Amino acid sequence: MAAERVSLLKACETPKGIEFQGGGYGGISGVDYDPRAGLWAFISDDKSEHGPSHFFLGKLDVRPGKACGPELTAMVPLRREDGETFPDRKAGTEAADGEAIRFDPLNGELVWSTEGDFDHGYPPAIRRMKADGTPVARHVVPDALTFHDGGETGARKNATTEGISWSVGGRSLWVSMEGPLVQDGPIPSVAGGGLTRLSRLDRSGRLVAQYAYRIDPVQVASPVGVGDNGVSEILTLDDHRLLVLERSGIKHADGRYSYHVRLYLADVSKALDVSRVDSLLETSVRPVEKRLLLNFDTLGIRIDNLEAMAWGPRQADGARTLVLASDDNYDARQINQILVLRFTP
Repeated sequence: MAAERVSLLKACETPKGIEFQGGGYGGISGVDYDPRAGLWAFISDDKSEHGPSHFFLGKLDVRPGKACGPELTAMVPLRREDGETFPDRKAGTEAADGEAIRFDPLNGELVWSTEGDFDHGYPPAIRRMKADGTPVARHVVPDALTFHDGGETGARKNATTEGISWSVGGRSLWVSMEGPLVQDGPIPSVAGGGLTRLSRLDRSGRLVAQYAYRIDPVQVASPVGVGDNGVSEILTLDDHRLLVLERSGIKHADGRYSYHVRLYLADVSKALDVSRVDSLLETSVRPVEKRLLLNFDTLGIRIDNLEAMAWGPRQADGARTLVLASDDNYDARQINQILVLRFTP
């Protein structure tokens, strides 16, 4: 697929400091669209510091020349299995860290991923809920993808279940790890990339297949030596291809971050299933093939911390719209950004 098939339709910036029904609009780490209801879901990774941990429902205008919005219609608290909202992380119990959200195409419920709470011993999980936030189920991710005692294997802190996407038809769920497992090698640096894992789970949370994905090196050297690159979201295209969003953050001497984002097309059809491979360093793995669709640096606009990605309504000519949103970390130096792309397969 050629890069010219993805183009920018519009870029919008949502004002800072919006509070709606007791929740602060910011920290948007996941977004999804329900075509049946015409509603969007926006999940925040706020850990109950700007209202209860929550997601929003609302409307978004993807038409060129129109303001994006969003027009929020409901703030919905995220809830634990006992029905209580998640506490502030300072409470020492499990805090929510919502990183992705998807409408279930089979029943209209929502699933969302939390990166877990490394410091307090709570593992990454995929949770299911109704549209009003009522909890339905919780699936701890497969053991290989969670935190391990001793830290010599397993997931790294703040580099776990960053992306989820239903397969075509909704019979399985793709889950992406933001960065490499400890035993799979080092995290990306300016000198080199890293290997993470794309996993396919059935609807009960059981691991069906898993593939190695090679993350790019950190895009630019940080003047203070702090920079990263990882998978911030995935989105299913068809039975064997996904869009993969790689986001690289670079810290500057004044404390601010700049972001370099790339969109890839990943094809798992020729990749080796590594679900039974303990370490990607111990064997010759065949990772998924990937092809660059868009380097956001070429758009000529400011790009913030893009973490959310979803298909939107089709355009009049049948082309798909692709919507991305940024996590501003509730930082005054960052922006709440929404990008709408035209995608022609």
